[in-house]
Amino acid sequence: MQLNKLSLALATSMLLTTSLHAQEAAGANAATGSAIGGVSTTVVVAAVAGLAVLAAASSGSSGAAAVVTADQLATQGAAAGAAASEAVTAANAQQDLAITAAAALVGTDAASVAALATLRTAVAASKASALVALNASSDLSQAKLLAALTSTDGLRTICAGTKCTASELAALSYTLAIASKTAADNALYANKLMADLKTALLAANPSRTDLTAFTAAYDAAVLAAATAQTQANAAITAHNSYFASLGVTGTTISLSTGTTGVSGTTGT
Repeated sequence: MQLNKLSLALATSMLLTTSLHAQEAAGANAATGSAIGGVSTTVVVAAVAGLAVLAAASSGSSGAAAVVTADQLATQGAAAGAAASEAVTAANAQQDLAITAAAALVGTDAASVAALATLRTAVAASKASALVALNASSDLSQAKLLAALTSTDGLRTICAGTKCTASELAALSYTLAIASKTAADNALYANKLMADLKTALLAANPSRTDLTAFTAAYDAAVLAAATAQTQANAAITAHNSYFASLGVTGTTISLSTGTTGVSGTTGT
């Protein structure tokens, strides 16, 4: 066992040294380059994969725990971000139905009219943030191929050089995690405003019985936004681990919590 551990340590040192010397110089993202020394993801992933093989070989018949590589973490984050965006879009569809139902009910009540206008604005912002999250997911998926310089729609530059550096990938992962959280929180906030609108409608007419369609849309939107929050948190968790796997030191992103999507004891 001691011999196996010594062999693993020596092989690890040789592997990392060889990988680092083999890397070509690449430009580093200003925000994270100094933390990772310009080490490309190709090198990091190769080293992690190599260490996994060495660890398995040194473990003997006892078996080795699965090692999640940087590439796998990026894949997980991108998938979760896309799922969060999809769930937010589903919530937006229900919010639109609620808006349509409420538009026929507000009448001239000032509080209800104002609440409806506020909801419309929030849903528009939620839709925009869902698109940002979707684009961020696509960009990270493209970038981890280490050769794509622009987004799939050709509108955004993903990486500056001939391949994506570790610092660039880390920055893209950060953007995705923040975008996913923002999209989920915006959907949650729009749901809060839907509840506020219902309160205003009932205040204007406490005996009304015409809120069935509005309530059904609200309930569906709540479920969709909760799914979005779960997926956004999965993207955040993958990102935080991804940073660590790349050797980057940075601020850990906190998870989305609460049900209102706003700062405070019940929000994020």
